[in-house]
Amino acid sequence: MTVKLAEDDMVLQICFLTPDLERSAEWFSGLTGKQIPSINQTPEGGAPATYQGERIRTGFRQLLFEFGNIAIEFIQPGTEPGTWRDFLDEQGPGVHHIAFKTRNIKRDSAFLANKGHATIQLGEFEGGGGRYGYYDTMKELGCLIELLEFDSDRERRS
Repeated sequence: MTVKLAEDDMVLQICFLTPDLERSAEWFSGLTGKQIPSINQTPEGGAPATYQGERIRTGFRQLLFEFGNIAIEFIQPGTEPGTWRDFLDEQGPGVHHIAFKTRNIKRDSAFLANKGHATIQLGEFEGGGGRYGYYDTMKELGCLIELLEFDSDRERRS
C-alpha cells in the first residue's frame, strides 16, 4: 500500500498563531464576512502532550473559521513551553501548520520520519476523541505539518 498524507485528498486546516486571539478574529471576520466562532480554551497546564520528547502540560485559546473546504484556525498559546509558544516567540505571528486527517497516525508519523521530518509534539485532543502530531517541515514549507487522527474514523489495527 502506498502511504501518502492526503489520503482523503483534503487539507483540513491552516493554522495561524497569534498573541491576541480576539484581535486576530475580529480582523479575519472583517476580511471574510464570517461570524467570529466561539473560543475554545484550555487553561494553563491543562493539555498533556509530549514536546521534543519531554512530557508537558500546556494551555491555549483557539477558534476555527469553517469554510466549505477548509478551516482556518487561530491559536493563542499559553505561557508554557510547547510548539505554539516557542514558535510564536521565535517566529512571531503567522502560519504555524497545515493539517491533514489521518486514519493511522503511527504509520504516517513513520512515513514523515523516513522523509526526515522529526516529530515535534504529540498529544491527545482535550476531552478525548483523537490525537494530533506536529512534524518539522520548516525547511521545506516554512511551517509544520499536523496530523489529526479522530477515533471515529481511525483505521483498525491488529
